[in-house]
Amino acid sequence: MWPEGKKFAFTVFDDTDNDVIDNVQPVYELLAQCNMRTSKSVWVYRPRDGFRGLGLLDARYLEFIRTLAGEGFEICLHNVGSGEFDRTEIKAGMEFFRDHLGFYPNAHSNHVSNPDNLYWGRKRFVAPLSFLYSAFTRVKGKSVPSLGDEEASPYFWGDIAKERVKYVRNLTFNDINTLRADPGTPYIDKRKPYVNYWFSSSDGHTVEEFTDLIHPANADRLESEGGLCIVYTHFASGFVNEEGQIDARFAERIRGLSERPGWFVPVSEVLDWILDQRSSDCVIGHHDQLRLNLLWARDRIIKRLAYHR
Repeated sequence: MWPEGKKFAFTVFDDTDNDVIDNVQPVYELLAQCNMRTSKSVWVYRPRDGFRGLGLLDARYLEFIRTLAGEGFEICLHNVGSGEFDRTEIKAGMEFFRDHLGFYPNAHSNHVSNPDNLYWGRKRFVAPLSFLYSAFTRVKGKSVPSLGDEEASPYFWGDIAKERVKYVRNLTFNDINTLRADPGTPYIDKRKPYVNYWFSSSDGHTVEEFTDLIHPANADRLESEGGLCIVYTHFASGFVNEEGQIDARFAERIRGLSERPGWFVPVSEVLDWILDQRSSDCVIGHHDQLRLNLLWARDRIIKRLAYHR
């Protein structure tokens, strides 16, 4: 089912948290050597909260990102920065992105607890998961509003996202075959009009989860099922040590995966191709959303038991 006679598709959406060039550049060099092209999100501004990392306003970092784009990697958005940014700053950040990279971001992922997130927090879920999630976050003291889609909010940018951004990442699952968990990806949720299409992903949060996810036995199944794996990860989370050396087990497994008959292109290219094959858009209803919500909740419990996070 995949282009060029390939038996499966594999790509990555890398959230830019704590990214400072040196702790991710070796990973992208490895991916390029393996002829894998993936998607990397960026910030425009420096963080304003507890996260660290660089944004496009840093000249050296901007040049690094331009180089990746020139090599065929997709550059996406992870909000314009980590922390609080109002509509004026968001709009300026989007224009800075376009002016210095030559295009608007085609894909976006919400960043943890930013108030400008789109349909995040309890809004990700339908009842009863939405109520359970709200209660859990209140008890944990981690309840943060998601206001990027609310027109009265100073953080509103839903209209900008609707016009400029095609895909937004949503739920993440433990299965290497993202389409096995969510066969409707990419899909439309009519209750959330400021997002054009949502897509799901497979959990590779840190180097540990990522390396386990692409275990050869899992890769065998992905290939036999003719599936798609869109890995959600943070390449700044343990993939490169302080000496600049890439994790050996990860490198071995990504090289092994690259030798298989897979289609290794960025996220938007895969999702565009899927849409082109369909006779109509996939519009998700309450029943399918509830199924995905319950599967997500089950997988979060399994992950907590396995990785204690």
